Amino acid sequence: MQKRQILTCFGCKQKFRTEELVAHASVRAQTFHNYCPKCLKEVQDRELFSETICKIFGIKTPGPRIWTERKRLRETYGYTDQAIVDCLEYIYNVEHKKKLQDTLFLVTPVMMDKMRQYKNNQMREANQLARAMTTEQREYVAPVQENKKNFKTTYNPDEWLEDD
Repeated sequence: MQKRQILTCFGCKQKFRTEELVAHASVRAQTFHNYCPKCLKEVQDRELFSETICKIFGIKTPGPRIWTERKRLRETYGYTDQAIVDCLEYIYNVEHKKKLQDTLFLVTPVMMDKMRQYKNNQMREANQLARAMTTEQREYVAPVQENKKNFKTTYNPDEWLEDD
């Protein structure tokens, strides 16, 4: 009888059976680490947050200030990384605020409410368009087929010859 192998999660340091862990390496990492499903989701959310922040501000990696502000927003308001990123995209892409600093300072409950309202309106409009497209009745007219027996195909050799 084979003994089951026990490994430690790289995130929470708890012990799990090998089948329960997932090997994962971030984009710049050179080695894989084993994560439990909960820690894996956190790591992937953090990577997505970092990648999106870098795209928004045009930086290589988020600095300590951004990570501290992220932690504050998560602990104080309970915002997820996706909500923070969506709010930043709303601020800079919809409201067209200027990027004066690489900061999450503009992510406030008021802005978060505006972003959610905007997303709800966008979703409502998309649903209305989808409903309109599915309920629209289209009339199909079958093409008229001609009797092919009455037509004789003739080939003109001049059409097939090319001038050089």
